[in-house]
Amino acid sequence: MTSEEIGELYIRIAFQYESALEQLVDKGLVDKDFADKSRQTFYNALDEEKLRTDQKIRNHTEIIRRYMRGMICEDMVSLTEIARQYSKDSPGYIIQSWMRSRNTLEFLRQWENDMNGEFDDKACEELIHQAHTTSLTVTPSLWIKRTCAIGMRVKQGKGGGVSAYPEIAADFRLWLDPAERLALVRLMCRMNVNQKTM
Repeated sequence: MTSEEIGELYIRIAFQYESALEQLVDKGLVDKDFADKSRQTFYNALDEEKLRTDQKIRNHTEIIRRYMRGMICEDMVSLTEIARQYSKDSPGYIIQSWMRSRNTLEFLRQWENDMNGEFDDKACEELIHQAHTTSLTVTPSLWIKRTCAIGMRVKQGKGGGVSAYPEIAADFRLWLDPAERLALVRLMCRMNVNQKTM
């Protein structure tokens, strides 16, 4: 990667991070103090030279993986609570519907491959194939069990539900809300136009 490509990659990551965090604050899923603390952690983690010196990181991919693991994930975001805004009685069904999409599974696969060295990509490929050639329903529990995924967690019993890392929660939110998805696409288009005119 050239330094220009690396810089562009960091800009994209920062944009996605800010968009996801702003949505979480707007929806009341995280408070402003937590968001400010998370921002500080996030931008400190993008200090590439500091990370290279302090942690002896071998390459830029590893830098990105390390900061993503710790950026705001002291607390995962509840997909169950997000889904309850759309269906109070059956939020689990909403999450399963999201996971029926091959695009969702490929997004989760990409996230896991980027973030999780223990992810079983072969098992993931088989699961995706099964889901689209049989009547198999991919649930968060099945996804985690079969692929060794870490991006989502399932807690059983009272007060339980499905939680996920903020990037995955942001994808779920955008799937649920076409208006937010369109607003994000428009913002990205404006950013691209601004970059071209610079």
